[in-house]
Amino acid sequence: MIQHFLKPMLPSLSNELPEENHWVYEIKYDGFRCLLFWDHANVIMTSRNGHPFHTIFPEVVDHLKTLENNVKHLFPILLDGELCILENENKANFELIQKRGRLKQPDKIEQASRQYPSSYCAFDLLAIEGEYIHRHSFLDRKEKLQNLLQLTGVQTNKISTDSRLNFINFTSRSSEIRNRVQIDKSEGIVAKKLSSKWNPGIRTNEWIKVKNLKFHPFILLGYDTENGFFHVGVIKDHSVQFVGLFSHGISPQEKEALIQIIKKNIASRNGSLFLIEPSICVELSYLELYKNQLRQPRFVSFRFDTNWEECTWESLQKNK
Repeated sequence: MIQHFLKPMLPSLSNELPEENHWVYEIKYDGFRCLLFWDHANVIMTSRNGHPFHTIFPEVVDHLKTLENNVKHLFPILLDGELCILENENKANFELIQKRGRLKQPDKIEQASRQYPSSYCAFDLLAIEGEYIHRHSFLDRKEKLQNLLQLTGVQTNKISTDSRLNFINFTSRSSEIRNRVQIDKSEGIVAKKLSSKWNPGIRTNEWIKVKNLKFHPFILLGYDTENGFFHVGVIKDHSVQFVGLFSHGISPQEKEALIQIIKKNIASRNGSLFLIEPSICVELSYLELYKNQLRQPRFVSFRFDTNWEECTWESLQKNK
């Protein structure tokens, strides 16, 4: 008998997609990684840390139960996928799925499931007919998953924003998927080796994720000696507005030099936070703005060619 929960296999982060013939590419959706166990008695959805999702996203469970007769001869089934609230065929809404994930009261969960319904976007099949197949090749698992979902009536050639169940297909054309990601502002791309096995709980180099990052200059505001984060902001309504923190991407030499500059030019201090007047600009990469804060900011370079007054909220909004 298969277990309800396995620790997910995770892709490794890279700046470049592998381009060899034995690699294929999938859209990366911005949602909750979710393993889905399905048998005659239950639909159990679990997060990557084993927390239950099926009580928070009942619309997916209810939909699958209407499809049970089509696939019950293949139970028990274990799927791997992303639980999303889709904006379009290639993009999910991070803010809405985060809001829904925090709900606990049944009446609010029920209301949200109608107002902002989620979709389970399956990309892998780990068990079928009660047998694990996660050690089969990715290509074999993907073909079996496609056949399974076609039995439920899912259109496996495209993602539907109105469906509670979707199939994430792959392409062998990296240029084509890059174009889709740029146009629809997707989270990124996951490259997968066709021969790859699914190994629970590891971060593998046979799956590679490349994020669809944005780049923008920001004003350096200060440095927190307690947690090691630099603070950045932009000009909004004629004043400086804080928009995020960064610590990754900067070399030890660059970091030390920047700390010394900040300490020599302190304008004020708030506990462990050393603040300076606007003067230095840095280029950061980031995924998106969430609640007016940068998601996953990372240092790219100093921007000595940029005047701090050019780092505005308006230009940041245009960068969406």
